[in-house]
Amino acid sequence: MFTSTDESGGPGVAISYLSPRAGNVAGIDVRSLPPGTEIEVDTHNSRYRFVMLDGSGSTALVQGGPYFQEETNVRINGSLLEGSLLKSGWIGLGMRVEVLAGSQRVATSRVRSITIVEAT
Repeated sequence: MFTSTDESGGPGVAISYLSPRAGNVAGIDVRSLPPGTEIEVDTHNSRYRFVMLDGSGSTALVQGGPYFQEETNVRINGSLLEGSLLKSGWIGLGMRVEVLAGSQRVATSRVRSITIVEAT
């Protein structure tokens, strides 16, 4: 299981697995994921595939939805809660994922499921 630290510096659980190796999760701190980790995010309107590019979790390749027909390098800002409140570095169920592609900020529809894809 991956771990992360919250803003107060204490350890926190980055993901909650429904299976021990791969599977659906309720939320994930992308800053804790190693490079190469693949995540599938199903939203109300689309499906996205993220591949983490660096150890800080801030950059990823994304493909899917209406904005990313081809793999695109993005910065994952986090998830939008009610209004404009952003939970930095987090992708969570019921929230909108916000990414930055170049100078364009894109927010998805609400997340329905998050799946960590097991490497084959």
